[in-house]
Amino acid sequence: MTALAERARRKREQRPSDPNNSVMIGQGRSTPYLFSLPTIIVVAAVLAFPVLYGVWESLFRPEILGAPEEWVGLQNYAEMFQDEMFWSSLIRTFIFVGGCLIVGTTLGLLFAFALFQVIGRARFLRSISLAPYLISNVAAALMFRILFNSQFGLVNGLLGQIGIDGPSWLSQPVTAMLVVIFAQVWTDLPLTILLLLGGLMTIDKSYLDAALVDGATGWTRARYVTMPLLTPQIVISTVWLSYSTLTGLGVVLALTGGGPLNATTTLSMDMYLTAFRSLEFNRALAIATFILVLNALLTLSYIRVSRRYEVAL
Repeated sequence: MTALAERARRKREQRPSDPNNSVMIGQGRSTPYLFSLPTIIVVAAVLAFPVLYGVWESLFRPEILGAPEEWVGLQNYAEMFQDEMFWSSLIRTFIFVGGCLIVGTTLGLLFAFALFQVIGRARFLRSISLAPYLISNVAAALMFRILFNSQFGLVNGLLGQIGIDGPSWLSQPVTAMLVVIFAQVWTDLPLTILLLLGGLMTIDKSYLDAALVDGATGWTRARYVTMPLLTPQIVISTVWLSYSTLTGLGVVLALTGGGPLNATTTLSMDMYLTAFRSLEFNRALAIATFILVLNALLTLSYIRVSRRYEVAL
């Protein structure tokens, strides 16, 4: 035993203490970054270059009658902040994003918990839940436009069966915003469910069993055990929903076109109207840059809140 212990000690002493001094391939700390460098370059070229180019073009005036572009600096941004339409669109965007986050996260959690409990042959429901993600936003918007039609829509037809006169959903500002929120949530809900369901499937069952032994069942176990462990996935789904609603245009454009009376004109819709109706492309790029910055700030705030929550746990 002494000879074996001595031989093991000598082998340990012969091993390099610093991974950076190892001559073996893949042992250096910089090796993973070197292998990832080609992918990083491609992603930066595909994603970063258009963003930077758009920001750069927002500092110019467009060509007029063959004249070259004129450098105006931050004038496009100054005019954007002075426009009343921009501020009203910003307020409606916060309402739109907030409504989508509340409804989408709530429904996502409910469906994720329900699908997590299904067993046996009922598991095919998990695949069916992804069906709305396969439909384009424009097609989904047209479907909701038919459902909420005031004359022959299915929703008003069902309300009429119980003696309720359905409103003109897309002709009133409040109800039009509600319909747009539900349509946007319906298109984004499958990915939200997938993220949350994946988080539920990765939770160690020993935590749930320990809570069950301590007498925690139902809502108590979900609130104090499952939800804290699901925090990273909730943050990811929240970031996804905020990004999708801030940059989403297809649902609003096909469903209401920003109406009625600009009640559903969000920042992305304002950007579209500025570019293709007013033909002020450089100013539209300024709005797009603002949306990008706003989305980045929201993402950083979500991550910071989630870290504080994890520390508190």
